[in-house]
Amino acid sequence: MARLLPQVQGMTYAHDGGNLYVTFFAESATTVKMGGAEVAIRQATAYPNDGKIRINLDPKKPVAFALRLRIPTWAGKQFVPGKLYQYANAAPAAWTLKVNGKPVEMKVEKGFAVIERTWERGDQVELNLSMPVRLNTCHPKVEANHDRVALTRGPFVLCAEGVDNGGVTERYFFDQLPKVTGASVKTLSIESGSFIQTTVPARALTAAGGAKSQPLVLTPYYAWNNRGPSSMTVWFPRKKAMAVYDPLALPKESVFKAIAATHTSPLDTVNAMGDGLEPRWSSGNKVPRWTSRGQEGKPQTVTATFHGPKKVRSIGVFWMDHYQHPVKFPKEWKIETLHGGQWKPFELYTTDRYDTRANQYNVVHPAAPLTCDAIRIHMTPRDAMAMGILEMKVVFEK
Repeated sequence: MARLLPQVQGMTYAHDGGNLYVTFFAESATTVKMGGAEVAIRQATAYPNDGKIRINLDPKKPVAFALRLRIPTWAGKQFVPGKLYQYANAAPAAWTLKVNGKPVEMKVEKGFAVIERTWERGDQVELNLSMPVRLNTCHPKVEANHDRVALTRGPFVLCAEGVDNGGVTERYFFDQLPKVTGASVKTLSIESGSFIQTTVPARALTAAGGAKSQPLVLTPYYAWNNRGPSSMTVWFPRKKAMAVYDPLALPKESVFKAIAATHTSPLDTVNAMGDGLEPRWSSGNKVPRWTSRGQEGKPQTVTATFHGPKKVRSIGVFWMDHYQHPVKFPKEWKIETLHGGQWKPFELYTTDRYDTRANQYNVVHPAAPLTCDAIRIHMTPRDAMAMGILEMKVVFEK
């Protein structure tokens, strides 16, 4: 619970003439002057985790003014103003308002509930903003969110993390809108703080390609990535065919059967080198990547196996170079090829060399016709630096 502050005005409280505004809900206290009388205000709430807000008003003498309480858009018919998002499921009564334990007559003006009365010492206002889990759809012009839903609770956008859900979250989907009324809510404490979580029924792909019913644990979006790297999803597919059991697996059309490395950073993926996603820049900001982060300064080896023996025309490596990680081009590199279970040096074509040019594939060709089962890249790093590969491109002879 937040510490009570002696003066919290400006963004939380405001007043003009005969109006006292409460624009934000937070554990706080302040004093204002209304109609010539000092009014002490004390607010008690666990918002935004909970929608129960209690406001005590203690004027030094009875005074008439309008109390205006902000009613958030999410407590109504949509999560935020505008046409971008719409609720997809019905909700119970969104909010209630009481004074001294009894319902009170009021009106709503420009997003504020207005109570006009003469206030006396000890008056207490109770605003209860219901926080059911809501399903949201997106405007059809946002093509990436077609046939997808996002979940919210109160002011929070919710997401799923792999750390809570036994693996990658891309495998979850909602072929029917789930029944989220009464979804359980708990508080999870971690070393750096705490946040609420809620659980809803969902469907998940299985390794065999089927699907099963499985609970989906959701976390407020602001709190994700606080417990180590894992997958994260906000917009969930409505169709089984849109779900992915392993988004890091090599695509079926990849020329590689398997890729392995002596070390792969947990923030990256070894299969990025063969996923077919063409990088534009060596920074690697827009595509998945393999890096040796965590073993800076150590030599590394990457082994890529083909779908059977292949006649190789060329091998290209798109190196990563990003000073903030830090990932730099290797000091030197070379290739070996696998023949009948034995590794042999890759003999370069006479005009080729093992380059580390930025923003392009560094391509080498065999000195003579070459058929092999796999390639192996040996890399020597620059001092105290990690290395990275964004993509490998192997072209076969037809």
